[in-house]
Amino acid sequence: MIADHNQLAIAVDADGSSVAPDTSVSIGLIVTELVINALKHAFPEHRHGRINVSYNATRTGWQLSVADDGVGISPNIDDAKAGLGTAIVNALAKQLDATIHVVATGPGTRVTVKRSMLRAVDGSVRLQVEHAI
Repeated sequence: MIADHNQLAIAVDADGSSVAPDTSVSIGLIVTELVINALKHAFPEHRHGRINVSYNATRTGWQLSVADDGVGISPNIDDAKAGLGTAIVNALAKQLDATIHVVATGPGTRVTVKRSMLRAVDGSVRLQVEHAI
């Protein structure tokens, strides 16, 4: 998808944690969709830039982030058309009980998928929900 390999850089920063195979596959598909989305939309007209993928996990959950320094998202939500990739990311995040946050970072866009679990006083696990889309 990148004709000129000097045009774009992709960097990955991940800790050494591991997850269950089914979770790993879902996270991999989410990363693929978000990186492809950045490649298709963030760098028009051979614009140079960078995509950063980060993943880290703790005892209470994990966080995946894909950020670019491209042209950014439109401030008018009506201009954004959700495609198949967005539907796939939303479905996988729902399957993982994760939330999705999209932030205009100026320049660029950052999409964070996060799964947080908190232990209740009685020992049960509950989801910490943050402004999901």
